Amino acid sequence: MDYYTRNASDLFRQYSSLNPADVHRGWLDLLPAQAGLACDIGAGSGRDSAWLASKGWDVTAVEPNAELRALGEQYTINAAASSSTSIGGVTWLDDSLPELKQMRSLDQRFQLILISAVWMHLTPVQHDRAMRIVSELLAPGGMLVISLRLGPDAAGRFHPISADELIRLAQDRALVKKRSFRGNDLRRQEVEWDTVVFQRNQEIL
Repeated sequence: MDYYTRNASDLFRQYSSLNPADVHRGWLDLLPAQAGLACDIGAGSGRDSAWLASKGWDVTAVEPNAELRALGEQYTINAAASSSTSIGGVTWLDDSLPELKQMRSLDQRFQLILISAVWMHLTPVQHDRAMRIVSELLAPGGMLVISLRLGPDAAGRFHPISADELIRLAQDRALVKKRSFRGNDLRRQEVEWDTVVFQRNQEIL
């Protein structure tokens, strides 16, 4: 977390300089036409939260780093103020995986959960619990999108990850894989991303 505190301003500029429609183009066609409740876990600069809100989603933006959270919250406020159309709202929360204690206390279920560039911060022993908790926050029929960073880690911030492990953990929680793909980073040639999209089955009453 110290890395993100020391570099919050630079990271904010880097994150917010990218167009989220480009970052997430590999799964945009799966985004539900009917906006609902979304959760952006590891919201960082607020870029993706503001983007989802612009599409009508009511977003809970989860970010544990105070410096990034403050910058991101102001970013989403500015984005809402500059919009000429009716958009969804963004509510910020100080919370983090794997426990998400504040999130769970809200007793909400989300039609969309986005975990972009976060999973590699969890230790391998935290993965199973994180998936269990996230799956419990997903509404029936809801969509979960997780991206995994692949490439050099000079700052030593990340733990081992794999799409295969992620898929196995999700299947153990009755989540169905809708799409899995690898894409290039938009700024760095040495970095790639695996993205996996899951859906929770509709519960039969």
